[in-house]
Amino acid sequence: MRYRSLILLTLYLVSCNNIDSRFEKKLSDHTGISFQNTLSYTEDFNPYTYRNFFNGGGVALGDINNDGLIDIYFTGNIVDNALYLNKGNWKFDDITDFAGVSCKDNWSTGATFVDINQDGLLDLYVTKSGKPGGENRHNELFINNGDLTFKESSSEYGLDIEGLSVHAAFFDYDGDLDLDAYVLNNSIRSVGSYDLIEGQRNIPSQDGNQLLENRNNKFENVSSDKGIFSSNIGFGLGITLSDFNGDLWPDLFISNDFFEKDYLYLNNNGDGFSEESLTYFDALSMGSMGADAADMDNDLIPDLIVTEMLPETLSRQKNKQVYESYDKFTLAGSKGYHKQYPRNALQRNLGNTFYEVGRQLGLSATEWSWAALLFDMDNDGYKDVYISNGIYKDLLDRDYLNYYANDEQISQILREGKEVITDLIDLMPSKAVTNSVFRNNGDFTFSDKRLGWGLNQPSFSNGSAYGDLDNDGDLDLVVNNVNSEAFIFENHSEVENHHFLSVILRDNGPNKFAIGAKAIAYLTDGNKIMIEQFPSRGFQSSVPYRLHFGLGKVNSLDSLEIYWPDRKRSVIRDIQIDQILEIDRDNLQSESVDPKPTFIIKKTEGQQLIDFKHDENYYVDFDSERLLPHMFSNEGPCIANYDLNNDGIQDFYIGGAKGQTGQLFLSDTNGFKKVSKPFDLHKESEDVEAVFFDADNDGDQDLYVASGGKAYSTLSRTLNDRFYRNESGKFIYDSSALNFSKFFSTGAIAIGDANNDALLDIFIGERFNVDTYGIPGSISLMINRGNGSFEATYPPEFQNIGMITDIEFTDLNSDEKGDLIVVGEWMPILAFLNNESSWESISESIGFEETNGMWQSIETSDLNGDGVPDLVLGNMGQNGLYKPNMKLYLNDYDQNGKLEAIYTYSIDNKDFPIHDRDELIKQLPDLKKKLLYYEDYANQSIKDIFNETQISSSQVLEIKETRSLLFMSDSPLSYSKKLLPEEIQYSSVHAINIFDINQDGLNDLILGGNQYLVKPQYGAFDASKGWILYGDDNSKTKFDKLLPLNIYGEIRDFTIVPSLKSSDSLLLVTGISNSKIITKYVK
Repeated sequence: MRYRSLILLTLYLVSCNNIDSRFEKKLSDHTGISFQNTLSYTEDFNPYTYRNFFNGGGVALGDINNDGLIDIYFTGNIVDNALYLNKGNWKFDDITDFAGVSCKDNWSTGATFVDINQDGLLDLYVTKSGKPGGENRHNELFINNGDLTFKESSSEYGLDIEGLSVHAAFFDYDGDLDLDAYVLNNSIRSVGSYDLIEGQRNIPSQDGNQLLENRNNKFENVSSDKGIFSSNIGFGLGITLSDFNGDLWPDLFISNDFFEKDYLYLNNNGDGFSEESLTYFDALSMGSMGADAADMDNDLIPDLIVTEMLPETLSRQKNKQVYESYDKFTLAGSKGYHKQYPRNALQRNLGNTFYEVGRQLGLSATEWSWAALLFDMDNDGYKDVYISNGIYKDLLDRDYLNYYANDEQISQILREGKEVITDLIDLMPSKAVTNSVFRNNGDFTFSDKRLGWGLNQPSFSNGSAYGDLDNDGDLDLVVNNVNSEAFIFENHSEVENHHFLSVILRDNGPNKFAIGAKAIAYLTDGNKIMIEQFPSRGFQSSVPYRLHFGLGKVNSLDSLEIYWPDRKRSVIRDIQIDQILEIDRDNLQSESVDPKPTFIIKKTEGQQLIDFKHDENYYVDFDSERLLPHMFSNEGPCIANYDLNNDGIQDFYIGGAKGQTGQLFLSDTNGFKKVSKPFDLHKESEDVEAVFFDADNDGDQDLYVASGGKAYSTLSRTLNDRFYRNESGKFIYDSSALNFSKFFSTGAIAIGDANNDALLDIFIGERFNVDTYGIPGSISLMINRGNGSFEATYPPEFQNIGMITDIEFTDLNSDEKGDLIVVGEWMPILAFLNNESSWESISESIGFEETNGMWQSIETSDLNGDGVPDLVLGNMGQNGLYKPNMKLYLNDYDQNGKLEAIYTYSIDNKDFPIHDRDELIKQLPDLKKKLLYYEDYANQSIKDIFNETQISSSQVLEIKETRSLLFMSDSPLSYSKKLLPEEIQYSSVHAINIFDINQDGLNDLILGGNQYLVKPQYGAFDASKGWILYGDDNSKTKFDKLLPLNIYGEIRDFTIVPSLKSSDSLLLVTGISNSKIITKYVK
């Protein structure tokens, strides 16, 4: 090992302490860096003739002369590229012409430094795009001569690829120790000609992406043989390398623009790749651009961020964003293009799979975003997020597209040959925006720091790269801009006295710079930090060959662990910090390791206990209510279980969807016997709740099945719930048991003795009006009159209380009378005390004030052991469209006899509709004249759109809470709110089960949910695979230890039963909408 020490002069520190912000923008007259990627369009070369015209250039950082200083290379599009030699003290010399690397008169895109000829000097590979023709139009490889000059040698190595290349990455994919390459090419074909045709990605194209294997220093295309797609629908804009699954082999993530999905290539131990995006991602960005991978939470597993184009604010989204219809979105999924959403995606890797959580973390909307970089910007030990933003011309401005440059007008202009294209482009709006900066708070949450860190300059930024340009122990930043000088930012984090370690790796084989290595720093405070050596990052850019560890206030390391590219490990101890440490592998011992991949195969564990698949009927809620953000007609299946035949084995009733018969599964010697009668009489009903209970006190279990859903008329008898009487083990439908006064969609039921007559009564909660979402429903109380007959009652306290999703009957005040807790959508948690002849509302007095939410489920149990029931409540979470202070305005705004529900966000104490202008006008055509321009609509609140009478006569519902929560009893009739882990808020919670799974005397929580049927502009609730939260020995009010269940789909119900094979084992039986019943061992 060699130690390159840093001496930070006192005078230097004093001067830096005068800097107001963490980052200081260096001026070109000081640095000598005046590069500017100037773009000017003409009649024959412009965004209409070349779709990537404003994509901009990249940045490559590397030490080309091994003097310990990092040099800078910029790519230009119309302008020549530029190489700046770092002379120290923030002085740089432009040596482009001397070095011979200008790529004159070519449209350059990406650049990366790589030692291709294994001489210890960094060579340079530049990718090309733009117009065909011209000298050296192909990608160029510049071999470093060691005297600051380079020789172009791409043809010698087989790297003289010509097309619409975007970037390249070098790495050893096959484990033979030399460097192979992946060259990312953007399709030369027009987008529309391949739109959503099934199977297109399997057709290779010579213009497509290329995996190039190094065979004796000659690179040969092996894409098809090694599982790499190279079709004409590959509109690639980003290459990201990482060991995503922990097997020590380099994997690939490819960002694709337009309709093609992104690719996740998992390395098959050097024998090619398997594309697994469908297996490990539930959501992808649609117009994916740059991406980066890094371990964001120090769990030694890489996470992933992918950038897209969603504007930051609601007003800009209304004017600058075009959304796909729900029908096109579902078609794309059915044709193999996955679920793609118009937003950034932050994919958190929890070892079993990825969870897309960008919306919850505030990272999903950062304008037209090209590059994402994940690196420690403040040396606190956690990687932060930098995103470069901006498009020089707003190509998606809705008013421009609608009124100035729609497809018909453009086609006519091109046919007529008029030279007005430049005039049209001049009319395009152009507004510089600030790049995005998010500080990692250390708990996988992020704070916006662009203003506080001095990175809030408006710009049109593209490629960016980080590196310690002044060797002071923090990472500086270089950004390539369109039509303005490049940004050079000096990082002044050293003034905070945060420690660091910078590592340079030297391998002893052909891969001298150890591309693909992984280093883990073990800190003395127990923290661990992992960084991978993959220089090609972000968008068209690459970072230096240094692994930078911010250490925060920790002033010593326990050890540094190196996993070399050949999957061998070295461990180094007694390391001095605050230095650049050069590690030569020749001076170390290394040993083979047996890696344990983290990703699991997507399959169900345990027994397939019940042979039933829930088949959701095809019904699109949006066809009848255009403004709904998501559907509400997929709320089954339900599961009811009881040992009906007294054989010691649980039997099950599984509810069917509309058009599907619910089934009774009775255990017998061969497993389970399926019973369809008499349930087939009601196959047109949608089963949403079911419960076994002894309604007639004859000692056996009868069955109540609730009918719900939205795919019905308000006059449909199929909405009626059903009662099936158990007569000697056979269920008989009793049509006279229930006497409803109207038809309604049921959302919840609860069984309990409401009047203390030793007979079980039924509480039935109305889910919603099937014609109009937003109208509040009521609770009906079916009083048991004996012999299983019921009388419908309608307590006034239960009328018009909300859209009810769940009810719990439990004793809140220990008076041995059952009380009622009711939850639902757009309503608070309601609690009613049973006063025998009436029901007293006590919600606010016991701690349920300000709880208006989108509640989906509730379970009660005495979690803290005080004899009073505690509450576990499922909400829609924080990773979706619902937000605190969101409102729903309900009124007949067009006076056509039908109510409309308009959703709004509260911004600066005004309520702005969240709906797309076109969507709102389709529902309310009279608004078209008032909302003529998208820009006008973008800035109008609901009070600007509708008159005072319409607003004042509207029913207004509001959300205060979107999180799933615990409410723990402090004493009888007094509750306190307790938070669940942030991971629970990644998606909705529709199913809850409370059970001591590990038999430690503490209750554990099982939670599951998801809602997929959401319009694409809002995005599905999909970032849950179900969770187990284990009770805490030290605190009965905490459930911080969580474990993913790895159950995929929209979970709607849980039950836990003993395993048929072992009484010590437990099976979790899970009902999933439109899927098989899943059984899984949880103990």
